[in-house]
Amino acid sequence: MTTQQIPSSAKNRVATIRAKPQSVSFDTGATAVLVIDMQNDFGAEGGMFHRAGIDISMIQRAVRPTARVLAAARQHGLPVIYLKMGFKPDLSDLGPTHSPNFARHQFMGVGSVVHRS
Repeated sequence: MTTQQIPSSAKNRVATIRAKPQSVSFDTGATAVLVIDMQNDFGAEGGMFHRAGIDISMIQRAVRPTARVLAAARQHGLPVIYLKMGFKPDLSDLGPTHSPNFARHQFMGVGSVVHRS
């Protein structure tokens, strides 16, 4: 994991985002942007969800707005933290073969390489 220094311009500054049903204000000195599970396996053609027949169009529609948020966060010195699901290459941490996690992920082709064009 890498860490970055938060520029002094981002410390103890209140930002407000106009939103509905009401605006949201937060202290940028105590804020980070979390990106959770924005992975090829969930949102790319050829990824695990797509191979399993899951409609990924809603996930794909989230990519551009997420990119805009990340660009704005970086521009203002906010830290960006990525969380992702992952398993060891040999899938030894997937769980026992009789577990729901193992069965579900095997059905969806976990461990297969995703090639994006």
